[in-house]
Amino acid sequence: MLDSRQLDAFAAEYEAKLGSLVSPRYLAGPGDARHVTHHLRAAGWSVHSDALHSAIKMKSPDLQHEVLFRPSPHSTRDWWRIHSALGADYWYATFSGETPAEIIAGLTDTLVRPDPGDAAVDDIPAVLTQHGWTHTRDESGGLTLTSPDGMAVVEQLVSPSLGIRDWEISVAQYRGRYGPEGVVWRASLDPAAPARLLAGVATALADPTPVLRPRFEISERPKLRVGLEVDVGPRIVTAHRKRIAEARRQRPTPPAHTTGTVPGASLAPGPARRR
Repeated sequence: MLDSRQLDAFAAEYEAKLGSLVSPRYLAGPGDARHVTHHLRAAGWSVHSDALHSAIKMKSPDLQHEVLFRPSPHSTRDWWRIHSALGADYWYATFSGETPAEIIAGLTDTLVRPDPGDAAVDDIPAVLTQHGWTHTRDESGGLTLTSPDGMAVVEQLVSPSLGIRDWEISVAQYRGRYGPEGVVWRASLDPAAPARLLAGVATALADPTPVLRPRFEISERPKLRVGLEVDVGPRIVTAHRKRIAEARRQRPTPPAHTTGTVPGASLAPGPARRR
C-alpha cells in the first residue's frame, strides 16, 4: 500500500512550485518517476528492491509483470524496463531516461486496468494516423510513422533474415536538413506485447493534451510550446492524488476466505503459513 507519508512528501515538494503547461508531451522532459511508481504501488504492485538503492523493482500482484526503474548518469540509456514473466508469451518494453513519465504510464496504466478480453483494440498505426501522423512503408514492408512536427518517429523495420523487428520510437531535439537530429529519448516495444499495451503507448505519445512541468524542468526545445507561468504546484498535487485514487480502485480483489469445513475433510493441521 502507498504510504500517506510518501504522498505528503510529494505534496510538500511541489506545493510552492511555479511552472507551465507544455506541449507536445513527447518533448516535455521526463517529469517525475513517481507518476508511474506511485500509481503502480497504489494499484497493489509490490516493491522488490533495496530501499537504499536508486533502482526500483516492482512486481504485479500476480507476479506476472515487472517494472524496473534504473536511473544512470546517461539519459540516453534505458532507465525503464517493463516485461512479463518468462514463458511463451514473454514481452518487454524499454524507455530511455528523458522519456516523459506520462508516455511510460500509457503502458503501465493500461497494464493495471482489467484486460478487456476479446474487445477490438486499434494498433499503433491506427492510433497515430488518427492524430495526423504520416504513414509510409518501404519495399521490405517496414513501417515509418512521423508526428506532424517531424520530431517524433515510430518505426517497425522488417529484416529479410530476422523478420519483423521491435517498434522503435525516437524523439529528436530539432529537425535538420535530412530529418530529425539530436535524439532526446528512445523506446523499444516488443511486437509480442499485448495489443492494448502497444495502443496505450501510442495513445499517450500522440495525445495533444499539454502536461504540467515546474519552471526549472522545462527544456528549451525549438518545437516545444510553453504556456504562461502559473502556480503549478497545487495542480500537480491534485492530479497526482486523483491518479492514486483511480489506481486504488484497480487493486485486485483478494479471494474470499471460507471458514467452513468440507464434509469428510481431514481435521489434521496443515503446514504453517509463511509470513
